[in-house]
Amino acid sequence: MRLYMTGADGSLGKALTQELSTDPRTAGWTVQGVSVTDFDIGDEAAVLASVESFRPDIVLHLAAISIVAPCETDPGLALRVNVSGVHQVAEACRRAGSKMVYISSDYVFDGADAPEDGYRETDVPNPLSVYALTKLAGEQIAAHVPEHLVVRTSWLFGGAAENNDDVLATIRAAERGEQQKLIDDQYSRPTYTVDLARALIHLITLKAFPTGTVHVANEGRATRYELGAYALSQYDPKLNADHPPTAISFDECEFVGGRPKFSAFNTDRLAGLGFAMPDWRDAVNRHCAVLPRPATPERTM
Repeated sequence: MRLYMTGADGSLGKALTQELSTDPRTAGWTVQGVSVTDFDIGDEAAVLASVESFRPDIVLHLAAISIVAPCETDPGLALRVNVSGVHQVAEACRRAGSKMVYISSDYVFDGADAPEDGYRETDVPNPLSVYALTKLAGEQIAAHVPEHLVVRTSWLFGGAAENNDDVLATIRAAERGEQQKLIDDQYSRPTYTVDLARALIHLITLKAFPTGTVHVANEGRATRYELGAYALSQYDPKLNADHPPTAISFDECEFVGGRPKFSAFNTDRLAGLGFAMPDWRDAVNRHCAVLPRPATPERTM
C-alpha cells in the first residue's frame, strides 16, 4: 500500500509517522509525508503534481490552520489552507483514484441543545467561527471523493506547540512559575495524538474501507481546567502544588471567534468498527511519561 500524508510535520502527523512505522499492519507500506516546507497546500499545480507522481492508495489530509484566532484575524489565509487546500487534495485524489481521509473538528457544532450522550455523526453542524466554517466546508469538499472518510476529533494534545496544546501549555507555564487560568464550564473529550493515530490506522486497514463520517476521541468528558489540572498533577505533584491552574468561567473569556461550550462526541460508530479509545486520563498519563523534563542544573563543589 502507498500512503500520502499532508501536514506530516504537525503533532498528529508525527504521531502517525511513528505509529505507521511500528504497526505490523502498516510497517511495510510506502509512506510519503509532505508539509508546508515542501509546497503551499493552496497551490493547485504543486498539490496535483506531488500526488500524481506518488500515486497513493490512500491520502491522509492533516494539513490545516487549527487555531481559532488566526482564522478570525486572517480569514483569507484560513480559506486558502482549510478550504482551497482541501479542494486541491480532493481533486488530486479523484484524479489518482485514491481514498481520502480528512480530519475535522468538534467545533463544527455549536454546543446548543447538545444530545446528552454526545454529538453523533448524523447531528446537524452549526459552526460559530471562521475556523469551524472552513472545517465544515472541508468536510463537504472531501465528500466529493468517491471513497472518503471524514474523521472528526476534539481537543488534541500531544504536540510540541503550547499555543495548540492545553496539556503542554499548562505544564510549561507552571515550569516558568506562571499560573494558568483554565475554563471550567466548557466540555469536550480530550484526545491524545497517539491514540488518534492508532484509531486512524485501524480504520484505514479494515478489510472494507469505512466511508462517511466517524467521531474519534478519547473516552470521558472534561473541562479545560480538569484536563490541565490533572495533567499537571501527574507530571509533577510539587509543581502542581506550587503553581496550580485557576478555574475560570467561559463567559469571563474574551474569545476571538465563537466556540461551543459543549462539543463532546458520541463514538458508538467507532466502537462498532472495532476500535475502543482509552480514557483521556490514561492518555494524559502516557503523554506525561514521555514529555521532556527541564534540565537539572549541575551541582558544583
